[in-house]
Amino acid sequence: MQKLSLLVFSKDDTEQALETIRDSYSTADDIVLMDASGDVQKSWIKAEKNKLKLSRLRIFDVIALGYREPLMMYALKKCRNRWVLALNTDERMSARLKESLPKLLNVHGRDAYSIPLYSIWSKNSRTFVSSQARLFRKDRIEFRGLLHEKPIVHGRLKALSRDDCIEHMTAGMEHTAKDEYAEMERFERYTYAQHNKRLLDQLDRVRGMDTAGKIKLSAGKRAMLGLLRIYESLGLKSREQEVSNFDYYLFWLVRTAAHQARRRSLRGVVGAFPGAAEYAREMKEWRSGPHGNEDFEIAKQISKMGVTKYLGLDNEHTVESLNKKYRNRKQGVSLLIKLLRENYMKSGMKKK
Repeated sequence: MQKLSLLVFSKDDTEQALETIRDSYSTADDIVLMDASGDVQKSWIKAEKNKLKLSRLRIFDVIALGYREPLMMYALKKCRNRWVLALNTDERMSARLKESLPKLLNVHGRDAYSIPLYSIWSKNSRTFVSSQARLFRKDRIEFRGLLHEKPIVHGRLKALSRDDCIEHMTAGMEHTAKDEYAEMERFERYTYAQHNKRLLDQLDRVRGMDTAGKIKLSAGKRAMLGLLRIYESLGLKSREQEVSNFDYYLFWLVRTAAHQARRRSLRGVVGAFPGAAEYAREMKEWRSGPHGNEDFEIAKQISKMGVTKYLGLDNEHTVESLNKKYRNRKQGVSLLIKLLRENYMKSGMKKK
């Protein structure tokens, strides 16, 4: 019988993390909490572990980088079992998923499962968000450390039914990193070649599909790619040139409006227009800012290789050195941006 490790990241929401852990405790054989909370909450969760005799729970102190993906490869090395289920502190497994897990782990020839994610608004109201690869063999998954990324599955991915789902408990939950996400968008700048791939990927995302982090060129996508290249040729756009402010605006508008339309939210579709305008305005400011050119060069690199490899965060020694160095210093996305820029300067000096 295959065993399961549950992986949870926490930052100043240890009470929610404990609720998630207790809800899943009888299902997982090993529970790993990567905790980036302050000293008070760190002490509290460790005391609760002893008080409640949660022997399966192992807690690791880590730096906060604004969101979990850059440290996922490091965290997977702390998981004892081959199979890993990744949950956020405001997520719960459905009863059906808990029942299905033992069977899912022992199906021959499966490397990962794409699980439907629903936002729970009330007892009788839920909204489908997307399907995400959350249950996987840790040696068959690759996280590149990008914001809200779809991890790459090196193997066979199976989509689960809507009853085998993860429930995002929206009511009463705080999203501590939400305000920081926008700061990382300064590195979501793209050449036209990269931008085209993003648009193709959005076709699957809008449909709620998880394609193991790989773009599959169907006939429809090939036709769309052809139209995009014609549009770029008519505008005399180079494939290695950064997309224009107008194209950033269009991308945000199409992506957001399509997602809101799938959720049947007219308000969300209408709200996509001012949201796109604000996004384009921010992009314009970042492009013309003091770090504009530098950040674009970093953006191109992390688009190719990912944040994790760019900063060496898949190396345990590197992460543990950063944990020690920044233990009592400012963390979050601001630290991640600092590390990205420092690495760029070091690589630039090496070239010289």
